[in-house]
Amino acid sequence: MDVQQMERWNSLSVSEIRILREIVARLDHGEEKIPIRSVAQASFVSTTSVVRLAKKLGFDGFSELLYSLKHERMSTLSPGMPGFCERIIAGEASLDELEALAQTLSAVPGMRVHLMGVGYSDLTAQYLSNRLLEHGFFATTKSPLDFRDDRQFIVIFVSESGETRDLTFVQDRISSRGVEDFVFTADESSTLGAHSRHCILVDRRGCRAEKDPDYFVINCLTLIEDLMARIRDLQKDEEEA
Repeated sequence: MDVQQMERWNSLSVSEIRILREIVARLDHGEEKIPIRSVAQASFVSTTSVVRLAKKLGFDGFSELLYSLKHERMSTLSPGMPGFCERIIAGEASLDELEALAQTLSAVPGMRVHLMGVGYSDLTAQYLSNRLLEHGFFATTKSPLDFRDDRQFIVIFVSESGETRDLTFVQDRISSRGVEDFVFTADESSTLGAHSRHCILVDRRGCRAEKDPDYFVINCLTLIEDLMARIRDLQKDEEEA
């Protein structure tokens, strides 16, 4: 990947994250037709900004972005974790690890959750952190090494390559302390993937196999929404018990 491509995939702005969340929310509410103008207005941006985001993520335009997200949301891999697409999570083992993450977060709601990513993967970490905060969790994107208390915590790493030095450094420091860590990665044999307690292997491909762009982050965002749905189900079951 050349320098220009690295810069292009480096990060998304707050407004771009808001656009993605608006589209996902509408899909979750079962909207069949989602006009680009409506998405732009609700996200407080222009339609040009929506198209620009779609192209930044590797799509030809808004329609293709919408098609991909809709396809992923409609696909089902497991009745326990609704919405998963078999092309974005690799194998039953990774599905089990994602279920373990939902169970862990639901079991100890007061636990501190550290979400860590670097560069473009930081989008996923920030997105999951915000979603957890919305549901009352103690979530932070700060390193656990910055805290000196005895509070129970887990760490969720996001790294497509699994070789991000800043993250492997943190993983190495917390592993000796017996801390539970979960890793979203596209390479289970990487340093992060191989040394994590829970490796969630996410595919780089989108639902249109003939396309070249890397869909790792988009696939992670899809998984996060299904993770949050699963957590809500578990919390509801606990309240009714």
